[in-house]
Amino acid sequence: MSWINFEEFVDLSKLCTIKIGGKARKLFIPKTAEEVKNLLIESLSSGKKFFPIGIGSNVVFSDGTLEHIFLLTRELKKVKLWQENNFFFIEAEAGVSFRTIRDIAVKYNLEGFESLSGIPATVGGAVVMNAGAYGTEIADILEKVYWISQKGELKVFNRKEIPFSYRKSPFQEEGFVYKVVIKLKPSERDIKKIIKEHLEERNKKQPLNYPTSGSTFKNPKEKPAGYLLENAGMKGYRIGDVAFSEKHANFLINLGKGRFKDLKKLIETAEKRVGDLYQIKLEREIKIVE
Repeated sequence: MSWINFEEFVDLSKLCTIKIGGKARKLFIPKTAEEVKNLLIESLSSGKKFFPIGIGSNVVFSDGTLEHIFLLTRELKKVKLWQENNFFFIEAEAGVSFRTIRDIAVKYNLEGFESLSGIPATVGGAVVMNAGAYGTEIADILEKVYWISQKGELKVFNRKEIPFSYRKSPFQEEGFVYKVVIKLKPSERDIKKIIKEHLEERNKKQPLNYPTSGSTFKNPKEKPAGYLLENAGMKGYRIGDVAFSEKHANFLINLGKGRFKDLKKLIETAEKRVGDLYQIKLEREIKIVE
């Protein structure tokens, strides 16, 4: 494998929003698609799991030293913007944050992104999990996805070719979403004001004063996960320094010195309680990396 910038024994708790986890034996920081291809090929040939990290808002790392091939998207932040047929197109590499897309939407008064504007995410990770909020998903505004396979092949998919569903995409099992094209349109509404209202609403409902991993479980078709968890007695339920928030029962928070074993036990307790009470099997939205 050709030389790619990397760091050793990196504290993973600093690379996820809930601030829990051990160390990465190696953390690679590629700058080009070619370097990403080389890492994927190395993962395939070595049998090591390939794991990209953006903002780390929906991921929890276990304790100890993890030997996976970790890729940090910090240097993959190129953005290109153009206008065509009364639409604006934003080409963004995997590490571009939603904050950057939000700033572009505000600057040019573009609509389509406002419901997503408060999600702490990078575009790569958001596409992989089909992130969404307030009835809008990233799939709704996508035009193209540039994806690198495990064999290092760059493939381009038009939106119509991609079978997205609720918090799911075909990119979750392997490969890497290298860049995307987002399509937004000029609006007659005050987009800056609408985004501000969305952010205020989010601040009211979510426990943003503590490190959190965001929504813990996907919403089952029967009832929202927060409702099920609250009725199962999980709101405010705490093990060690990890708890389900008093503000929103589907949000795990780190109260100070949260440990992975307590977080895992808490999740398993929630799954059992909801299962026993409602005969519903909760599906995790957060990804646990061990």
